[in-house]
Amino acid sequence: MTAAVWSSDEGSLERHYRKLLLAYPGRHRRRYGSEMITTLLEMAVPGQRRPRPGEALHLVASGLRQRLRLPARGPLPVIAAVLLALTMGAFGAAAGSWAGSQTFADLPDDAAIAALAERASGSTGDTVQMRIPSPWQEGSISTTTVVGGTWDAQQARQRFAADGWSVSDIAPIDGRAVTFNPDTRSRVDLPMRNSTFSASSGGLTLQVRAYLTADRGSVHVIGWSQSRASFLPLIVTGTVLGLLVGWLIAAALAYRIVEASAERRRNAAGLWVGALIALALPAAALYGNVLRAFRDHGDVGPVFTVHSAFTPGAYYPFGPAWQILALTIAGVVLAGAAIRLARPGAQPGTRTAVVAS
Repeated sequence: MTAAVWSSDEGSLERHYRKLLLAYPGRHRRRYGSEMITTLLEMAVPGQRRPRPGEALHLVASGLRQRLRLPARGPLPVIAAVLLALTMGAFGAAAGSWAGSQTFADLPDDAAIAALAERASGSTGDTVQMRIPSPWQEGSISTTTVVGGTWDAQQARQRFAADGWSVSDIAPIDGRAVTFNPDTRSRVDLPMRNSTFSASSGGLTLQVRAYLTADRGSVHVIGWSQSRASFLPLIVTGTVLGLLVGWLIAAALAYRIVEASAERRRNAAGLWVGALIALALPAAALYGNVLRAFRDHGDVGPVFTVHSAFTPGAYYPFGPAWQILALTIAGVVLAGAAIRLARPGAQPGTRTAVVAS
């Protein structure tokens, strides 16, 4: 029997092949890995140091197909994989939406908000300012300042323009004010001068609205960050990646459940069903926000985002304000428990090649 002598070229080639085989699931590598490496090395040409491009692409594609395969055990694994892929697609869209929102301009701090309200109203009067969270839209700011009836929209517009803001034309808006006449014991409409204009600068948009009677009125400022061109493509990318990752997880878990003992198999399947049920409402909310993000993109107002569904609020007309976040956490915990519980028993032995001397 002659001992085999391995050259450095063959050792380098083998390392590259082993890296490419990482595209295959672990169960496949444990069972067929040694045999595949041996076959690949036997097919290599003398002196070859790296896999050929077509060969590398074939190995990666074949490995991905193996990861996407489901065990042939009826329709239940397919149904579970579809549900999980759709669920992960929703969370992938939320991740893409969050990544896109990181490119938005930051909302101003409290001092800057007060300065914007003063610029709009022309006074340092009593101002109420708010930060408005939303389970549908990116957060926004709002201020309300009481002013006299002589407030002038053109002067406010000029103040913003002088500070470098891009301003729109002034437009009238509807609004009604009534008072009570004690003599006639009836309500009387008051003449009003209502107007609005917008101002934009540095990725921030403000909408200034004024409602004025002859002697008094109020000036309202609503501000939000503008969307970026990459926002919607990131949502699409996140959705596609989520769908793929969801199917891969479902396929891996299905094989783990099949290889587990009967008791572990039943318990893991039960936990997995519970996880999908817990994640159903959050996934529906996220897909609802995806539709709004595309339908209302470019409209005037705060940007509709997907990940905002996790913001505590009355997204659904039932349940507490934090139910979407709580159900998401519960679903992740149940899914993690299912994956941990579905540990397979004894693995099939690694196949070895016998070489006759």
